[in-house]
Amino acid sequence: MENERVMKNALLVDDEQEICELLCAMLRRTGTQCHFAHTLAEGRAALGQVKYDAVFVDVNLPDGLGYELIPEVKAVSPEARCIAISAMDSERGRAVAAGADVFIPKPFNREIIFSSIRALGFQA
Repeated sequence: MENERVMKNALLVDDEQEICELLCAMLRRTGTQCHFAHTLAEGRAALGQVKYDAVFVDVNLPDGLGYELIPEVKAVSPEARCIAISAMDSERGRAVAAGADVFIPKPFNREIIFSSIRALGFQA
């Protein structure tokens, strides 16, 4: 596609280290540099440090609800895409209402991640 963008930097906000590492391994194949945050507070702190093309945020974090971060992402980087991830599909509506561009249910696989990235206009 001609209008596909390259995802250069992604912030992965998930309290499960394994999820961050799995997502990062997938995203590295597209040339994306990944940054991790494991709490809502760490995610907020990371927002001002790098210009992110995409932010993957788990809905349930130890210190709050991840979709609370979505409006903050949009305020700091209006062009950034927000991808909410959760094991609870019932959170889909709340995440989308908070501004998530895509909701990905856990467990996810490589195809779900890459089709979501393509749907947002990024190369995958």
